[in-house]
Amino acid sequence: MGYCFAVIRIGMYALVFGVFVLIGACGHVLFFMSPPRLLRWIAYFAQVWARVTCRVLNIQVRIEGNAAIKPGSLIVANHIGSPDIFVLGATFKGFFVSKSEIADWPLFGWLVRLGKTVFADRSKRHQVKTLIGEIKQRLNSGHNVILFPEAQATDGTDVVPFKSAVFESAVLASRPVVPVEICYHDDHQPTIAYYGDSFISHIMTLLKAPRLLATVTVLPEISAGEDRQTLAEKSYKAIHDKHMSNNG
Repeated sequence: MGYCFAVIRIGMYALVFGVFVLIGACGHVLFFMSPPRLLRWIAYFAQVWARVTCRVLNIQVRIEGNAAIKPGSLIVANHIGSPDIFVLGATFKGFFVSKSEIADWPLFGWLVRLGKTVFADRSKRHQVKTLIGEIKQRLNSGHNVILFPEAQATDGTDVVPFKSAVFESAVLASRPVVPVEICYHDDHQPTIAYYGDSFISHIMTLLKAPRLLATVTVLPEISAGEDRQTLAEKSYKAIHDKHMSNNG
């Protein structure tokens, strides 16, 4: 039965992929001379894409707290696996920060480039300043930016301390930080949402799963009137405490 789910979903997602690549390409052509309109176009359809992906994979999302956050917020969350992107993308309209290697992935790289993803190259320390500047620009333009400050996927049993550098963008833009906790509910230990050691194996497990339940808890925003280290520590504590109470 699991392989039947996988085959059907691969076929469905191939169609979804093609449609949204076309939508993204059209946006780039239509709004070539108007970057602000292009970003609004992409932000809208990126959320539609995430919601459609959740439907294809039968990822059911429950939201706790107020998801109607202020435009131009820095959304930070714990990171478990690829479903985090679909779950958060379906919940919030915004742009993701992703590792630069994803831009070179076959096929999927096209989609993230068309989606104006902000890329972080962790192998180049001097690139951090550029990354902070790009995130700040998106925030100042009224767009939410979504990132995973653990800078790694975990198995969902804990949340590791956050890297503080990217929080500087919220300080410079004077925009709030919104901590968000993601929790998956299944009988697997670790959860099937966990990235694991093999991306292919991880994706196949998701494709074969009948459904995946997720809860997104939107925690109280944190004012950007703090320094980046304090913002990182407060965000980490809020998400860590919530996550451990769910797993307790």
